Amino acid sequence: MTYVYFVIKAPSDHQEQRPRLVFTRGNLIASDDEVFCSLGHGRGGLGASRFAQVFDREAAAVDGGSAACDEWIVEDLTSENQVLRNELVRKDAIIEGLLATLTASAMSTSVDDVAKVPLPLTDLCQISKEACDAVTPMLLAFYEKIADQRHGGSSKLKSDATYFTIADGIVQHMFIEYLFKGKFGQIVGEEDESVINILEKPFTVDDLTVPDEFNVVIEQTLAAVTALADRIDSTAYKQMTAFVDPIDGTREFATAHGEYVTILLGFNDARGVPNAGIIYRPLTEPVTWAAGAKSEECAMGHLDMADPPNPKGMLVTDGRVSPFISTLIDELGYDRVRSVASGNRAMMLLEGKGGAYIRDTGGFAKWDTSAPTAVLEAYGGTMSKLPPFLKDQSLEPYTHLKTTKNLDFSPSSVHLTLSNAKNKAAFTKGVDVLVSDVSTIKEYSCVQGLVAVDAKAMGDLPKIHEAMTKAKEEGLWSKPFFN
Repeated sequence: MTYVYFVIKAPSDHQEQRPRLVFTRGNLIASDDEVFCSLGHGRGGLGASRFAQVFDREAAAVDGGSAACDEWIVEDLTSENQVLRNELVRKDAIIEGLLATLTASAMSTSVDDVAKVPLPLTDLCQISKEACDAVTPMLLAFYEKIADQRHGGSSKLKSDATYFTIADGIVQHMFIEYLFKGKFGQIVGEEDESVINILEKPFTVDDLTVPDEFNVVIEQTLAAVTALADRIDSTAYKQMTAFVDPIDGTREFATAHGEYVTILLGFNDARGVPNAGIIYRPLTEPVTWAAGAKSEECAMGHLDMADPPNPKGMLVTDGRVSPFISTLIDELGYDRVRSVASGNRAMMLLEGKGGAYIRDTGGFAKWDTSAPTAVLEAYGGTMSKLPPFLKDQSLEPYTHLKTTKNLDFSPSSVHLTLSNAKNKAAFTKGVDVLVSDVSTIKEYSCVQGLVAVDAKAMGDLPKIHEAMTKAKEEGLWSKPFFN
């Protein structure tokens, strides 16, 4: 496969000219002031008529086998080229994620061959379920104490205004450092910045000291998780990326609403497509869960099915419902079903407690979508980005890879918010900003909305799309608001 690469060259400190777009063919050469991006195979990569002539000439030269690495200045990077620049950076980030996964796996298999490799995903789902079983007694022990903050105040407020608990940090640490470590090409966790010590007493999570009463249950849980790690194949998943959300719904965990809390473990192929996962409610009685891998026709779990089911229920967040979603609900004639926590909402769809979960607004992240996407697909449903569905009913999942840039960002279509801003100082309340620079947005924020249904509602997607089209035509205030 032949790729044509472009380079955006930033000026050195002593240069006064604007950045310039440079065309490069041949091998990539790393440089501190250059960003490399692949625009795809063959012709048409530029996507702009003013560049087509240059692109065709140089693409032909590359296809002809020239080994030269000359550069052609195409034109100054002016304001109207910012969209192109951001697309270059976004695609560069996707390539970086792919290469990082392959490098970490110490394999040279081409990306085209990755999807053809059979993986024992059913075994992975089963072991993950047993790992969730293993941490449940520890979670229950913490839940009894942490739910009521009068017991020593063992919770603290994170910078993104969600409650972080000792349990959250310890569960993730056990999964990443003991269950999955060395098994996957990359691992991403929600609490990656936390510093955990469960080897030397007193145990600590960041600046919090774990009460001694939890020492025994922590040690027992760690031993069980470590034993399960020995059952995970050491080579089969090296091209995959695992996403871990140790406690989805930490606010509910800390306020004694544990029935909405889930553990989310998602496993994604080298392109970042969810392949397998588990959604596990550890604090229900009995425990309810769902896991699966579509490629292996695996769907397992224990669900709390609705009686009667509510196929015309639209799951909505506990916050403000956007004008677009409100209009859509009216067009469909659906009922509003209040819901909290991303993993719990996916379970509600599987349990028939709602027929659809659609949102244009953000406030959720890739660790909230990796496992739910895989599980819904294993059960015959979907969890996809909203813009492609709005356009032509395409069902495209979010991209789940370890990265430093948002892989699903689209320039000038995302509104800056406190939850998606990488630098919170850039956000001003009451000021609406459409983001043009991908570096402004958190790398794992989901900024393309969501369309999620279970298997029974897949046949309703054409009707939902028609209702969305009508909702968009209602006027400015009923258009989707992506953030």
